[in-house]
Amino acid sequence: MAVEVKMPQLSDTMNAGKILRWTKNAGDVIKRGDILAEVETEKANLEIESFHEGTLLKILTPALGTAPVGSAIAIIGQPGEEVSAASTNVAKPAAAAAPAQAQSVVASASPVVAAAPQSPPPAQALSVVPGNGRIKASPLARKIAQSRNIDLAQVSGTGPNGRIVRKDIEQAGSSVAQAPRHEAPSTSPATNAAMPTARAASGTPGSGKLTPFSKMRETIARRMQESVSQSPHFYVTTSINMGEVTKLREILKLRPEFKGISINHFIIKAAAYALSHEPRVNRAVRDNQVYEPDQINIGIITAIEDGLLIPVVKDANLLSLKDIVFEARAAVERARAGRPSSTDLLGGTFSISNMGMFDVENFTAIINPGQGAVLAVSSVQDEPMVVNGQVVPGKRMKATLSVDHRVIDGVMAGTFQKHFKEALETPALLML
Repeated sequence: MAVEVKMPQLSDTMNAGKILRWTKNAGDVIKRGDILAEVETEKANLEIESFHEGTLLKILTPALGTAPVGSAIAIIGQPGEEVSAASTNVAKPAAAAAPAQAQSVVASASPVVAAAPQSPPPAQALSVVPGNGRIKASPLARKIAQSRNIDLAQVSGTGPNGRIVRKDIEQAGSSVAQAPRHEAPSTSPATNAAMPTARAASGTPGSGKLTPFSKMRETIARRMQESVSQSPHFYVTTSINMGEVTKLREILKLRPEFKGISINHFIIKAAAYALSHEPRVNRAVRDNQVYEPDQINIGIITAIEDGLLIPVVKDANLLSLKDIVFEARAAVERARAGRPSSTDLLGGTFSISNMGMFDVENFTAIINPGQGAVLAVSSVQDEPMVVNGQVVPGKRMKATLSVDHRVIDGVMAGTFQKHFKEALETPALLML
């Protein structure tokens, strides 16, 4: 019996996805776990995996088409099986609307793209290298390349694993932009009139350039503004003696099962410990009601070239420290490579932002919409500390908890910080 493949929700904020390319064609045999298509979301490019076996009977949303979450994008069934009337009804408007959808996506992606009728269709920006391998490029790099009519196949990537990033496109674009000047001089009055204006502007104090938001940066801007305007933020800071954690890390990092362990892994485990003791900090506002999730899923705010991704460690309170090291490292590495899994970005109930690697002494973070709190962690500083009445050298870290004061008050925030501090100053608690 034929089944519909539906557009999945690949992140907590996703309401629609754009099909960048289909890896399978109509008539291909599909096995469970096969990658069917690559989808562009507002956060990352993700792959759609098949949960069915059979033959790909029909593609309802073509490449470069956009489909809402939950809508049918393809049909899988038995060879020769007729598509049901219901599926046909779904397919017809999707197929008919696909060209218009693709045009609207291109038109809204960037004003520069819309103003360049001579540029090639977006499909050329998604060129494929020999061997049917897709060129690795960030979404922002693809958008800039498309707007400047640059062939990605001719650009060398300097990002992770040879991934093409923004600076690679800008370097390639500088030579492309100069090419017309070395050809025949323009005789167009409009062009000649514009040239002195451009030169004058370049020398004007305070002049600069305008670059459209990338899709990810646009999402970040919208959601952060939404969070600040809708969630009354309340902040609680605590200072933690990190001496014992630092010693324990030095011991554990020599063991193969703790390979790559960092201070951040202890912080994730300590946050899960604190949330299990004060679960009210794990809640949020949903539909104007108090939402209390059944899980403690900790998001790790991760910087990437185009903005931020938040891979999630699920059931962090149930994982051992060793498992947290493994799960967190894998999820963060996938995010930084621009290839998070379809479940990496889903389900977060609490987030951690760690700027310790930048020698930041203290900062506050904005709550991720849909959650009720975020923990801002600063660097571990060498400072004199008073221990048993004696001034001794020590290692101190500050952590600031931002909470949505609609559902989390000061007592709850203070209780969380008490248990968080306790877990890091007595790290044996994290090994239980």
